[in-house]
Amino acid sequence: MPTSLVILAGGLSRRMGRDKSALPVAGSTLLGHLVARLRATVDEVLVAGGAEPAMAGVRWVPDSLPGAGPLAGMAAGLEAAAGPAAWVVACDLPDVEPALGRLLFATLGGFEAAVPRLQGRVEGTCAVYSTALAPRIEALLADGRHSVLSLLERSRVRYLAADELRPVDPELRSFRNLNTPDDYARWLSER
Repeated sequence: MPTSLVILAGGLSRRMGRDKSALPVAGSTLLGHLVARLRATVDEVLVAGGAEPAMAGVRWVPDSLPGAGPLAGMAAGLEAAAGPAAWVVACDLPDVEPALGRLLFATLGGFEAAVPRLQGRVEGTCAVYSTALAPRIEALLADGRHSVLSLLERSRVRYLAADELRPVDPELRSFRNLNTPDDYARWLSER
């Protein structure tokens, strides 16, 4: 059964002030860094939204509704994915552990989503979703609902707590995102 990775790259990056996916990282970009880090975990890599990347072995799909947030990228990615489920990862999560994807796929079972939840905070842009959710997402978008939480409230979700995630990501670095220039500079200095 094929597995897919959908990297969400269509965000407006208001707090960063520029396209996060194109931020320079060691001779590449943040998007390139994430693709290189995670591609061995899955059978296919899709990039949803943003500018079409010039990367071998990566398929680009435009957002279903540009500017509508992560749900639009999720809809496009889930519709295009080859398998029954896809690992959705925001492009501003540079330290996502490859083993996290394997854990989320293994946990999905009969649920529609496998989603980390840390201290009450849902990590919906680093989660595995059934591709069958694409029409539901499109309906939410058509109804003006653009939050990932609006999808999760209407889905059968297996939430994973920190203690379930720590065996594959002891420091939970997978969920550290880069929102501002200071976040980005700090992350670069720690590499």
